[in-house]
Amino acid sequence: MSGQIRGVVFDMDDTLYLERDYVRSGFRAVSEQLPDSARAFARMWEWFEAGVRGDTFDRLLKAEPEWANRVTTAAMVDIYRSHRPQIELLSPAAKLLLDLQKGGISTGVLTDGPKSAQRAKVDALRLAHRVDQVLMTDTLGREHWKPSESGFIWMEEQLGLPAQQLVYIGDNPLKDFIAPKRRGWATVRLR
Repeated sequence: MSGQIRGVVFDMDDTLYLERDYVRSGFRAVSEQLPDSARAFARMWEWFEAGVRGDTFDRLLKAEPEWANRVTTAAMVDIYRSHRPQIELLSPAAKLLLDLQKGGISTGVLTDGPKSAQRAKVDALRLAHRVDQVLMTDTLGREHWKPSESGFIWMEEQLGLPAQQLVYIGDNPLKDFIAPKRRGWATVRLR
């Protein structure tokens, strides 16, 4: 019976919901603090769709230097990370979580990222009410983010299941599957 699947653990971003929806929501929250919110949002979204990552707020203040009197890059990052996200579970993910629960399968979410932002996402998606365990690895410290095994060991202990009875579902082959595979979990990649 050790090989039977008894627990399914999910990544959160781009697995249970679309991260682009979080980005859109965050850009809206930031743009609301600027003199021309429509123009600010349009620029940030255009850059995002063009593949710009990591320096959007710096770019915005460079493009609109007069806005720097109103807000700093650090303040925009704080607004972005602490805003109440307007996101929803993908409908197939919501159905799967419900089906697993009905089938008596233990469930969890193991996610990386700054804990304030991840907490806001967990709350917006009501994950504490939908799964048995939620671990935001940042609560353990940055060194425990994937591909560290720490979160997977924690999840095994909290769910009371051995690695051979667990599956991890995620989207990022560069970090999501290294640790669970090393521990003996089954893995599923969503694209």
